[in-house]
Amino acid sequence: MSGNTLVQAVAPLAVLDRWGRLEARPRVVLGTDLEVIWSNDAAEAAMAQGGDIALVDGRFRLQDANEMAQFRRFIESSTEAVSAWCSIQAGGGALLFRVWRVEAEGAVSFGVVFHPAGASYAPHWADFSRVFGLTHSEFRVALRLLDGMQIEAVADELGIAPGTARIHVRNLYGKLNVSSREAMFRLLAPFRVA
Repeated sequence: MSGNTLVQAVAPLAVLDRWGRLEARPRVVLGTDLEVIWSNDAAEAAMAQGGDIALVDGRFRLQDANEMAQFRRFIESSTEAVSAWCSIQAGGGALLFRVWRVEAEGAVSFGVVFHPAGASYAPHWADFSRVFGLTHSEFRVALRLLDGMQIEAVADELGIAPGTARIHVRNLYGKLNVSSREAMFRLLAPFRVA
């Protein structure tokens, strides 16, 4: 189907809105006074919980006044390049915010993606095993290493001997052409989808 056929068949803004609502990560578009212009279902649910963030009189708010002042300064200094900022959560952990300044037709707004970064956060990864030719076992080991587990804990969780886990790590590093966990993190970071 060509792009012109799609435009004629479905209103593009409706398609973009629906696609954005299906996204699992909370996303909002804020105006210059932090008014919520658009939000997806995940953001609406997060704001409705009444925890660290909320929707107050149509505006995006952090519950902690000091954090809110810092967040406002962060938003105001954002550019078209992605910026990141963390807010300390009341119950421990943090909220990680990624922000882009968006200017269109003379109006300024801010695209914001956020998620918890504490113990409750569980990242989701694309199947990078196909890209690097990893076996199923190497992929399972890699996911646990990316979660910060030590090799002994990986072996215990997978029900394999620590020596076998080390062999998987050696093979994994060889296929990824890296020599450290840090290099592996850098290489695989783009495969984190949520």
